[in-house]
Amino acid sequence: MMDSSVSDVYHETARSSVAATPCVLVAKWGKTKIVLEDLSVQDTIATVKDRLTKETGVLQKRQKLIGLATVKGGPKALNDDTILADLKVKVSKKNAATSENDNNSIVHEFILMGTAEADIFVDPSDKDDLPDVVDDFDLDFNAGSSEWLNHVANGENLKKFTEHTQVHLINPPREGKPLMVLDLDHTLLDFSRKALEMDSTHQVGEGSAALMKRPYMDEFLMEAYKHYDLVVWSQTSWRWLETKLIELGMITHPAYKFCFVLDKTSMFTVKSTKRDGKSYVHHVKPLQLIWTKFPQWGSHNTVHLDDLSRNFALNVTSGLRVTPYHRKKSSSRRDSELLGLAKYLQQLAESKLNFDDVRFEFWQDVVAGKRSLSDKN
Repeated sequence: MMDSSVSDVYHETARSSVAATPCVLVAKWGKTKIVLEDLSVQDTIATVKDRLTKETGVLQKRQKLIGLATVKGGPKALNDDTILADLKVKVSKKNAATSENDNNSIVHEFILMGTAEADIFVDPSDKDDLPDVVDDFDLDFNAGSSEWLNHVANGENLKKFTEHTQVHLINPPREGKPLMVLDLDHTLLDFSRKALEMDSTHQVGEGSAALMKRPYMDEFLMEAYKHYDLVVWSQTSWRWLETKLIELGMITHPAYKFCFVLDKTSMFTVKSTKRDGKSYVHHVKPLQLIWTKFPQWGSHNTVHLDDLSRNFALNVTSGLRVTPYHRKKSSSRRDSELLGLAKYLQQLAESKLNFDDVRFEFWQDVVAGKRSLSDKN
């Protein structure tokens, strides 16, 4: 048996050795990579957040660190007092930014979500950072016609656009799950910059952000997540989208998760013809972008929920139009559309039908029992 004095010296030496181990954290923040070096495994998450604030301007209270978990407790056990030695090591190789280190650094990679305070209340209408228009479809096709769809779906511009669009996973897809692509604004919520701003300064009651959610939003997402992998695709800029997801508690909800999030920079620009014959340029959400990068999904197992049917232009049969939600309407608190949708989408997933054989526009009739899910007439 080891003498107590010798044991004390032994453990003190071990602790000193661990404390001296260098640690590198690599954060992916939007399109920016942030490398935090000169850290010890005895430093805390609070220290990391402080460093991140200096690098990004994102206050600690607004930071969400996605992808870090403790060895014993997982991501739920992570808090500001957690020391880096307790983090589960997921990355064994050093990336390019740390490859020159030869001191056996422990490397952790994660996604930082949070908006810099200077940008937190910038109205998206004040910014226009959409990509340059990608358009060679100066043709008199009606949006949705088979000829027009075939031209667009196989256009070289869309292929190039897809190749140059990056998708950053937050949570990996689960095997065998169909895909649900979700719009945010007026589909799942009606966001208010002013209400959120007053809430942050305590001019209104705590929890006012929750009033921006469509009734039963969390319940809907919890039920949908049982049957589908979830992806958010919003027609707003990333920083504004990030604010919504964080402030409304959607990105860290314990009962549902998103595989990834796409913003307006991932939308494709096309020219269509209105019914009156006038042409117009608009943005669409090309599901081919997702299907190319994740071939386990396709039109056969994808449903796209949006309040704007024009966003379905390249994938008409995959679109399910949701009634627009506006919280200022007197009937908004009685809105129950998401309850009906949850029932329909559960039935759709459990049916094992090819989604190409289902007409989503009749979803309300299916829920009401007026028609069969597989009835295409």
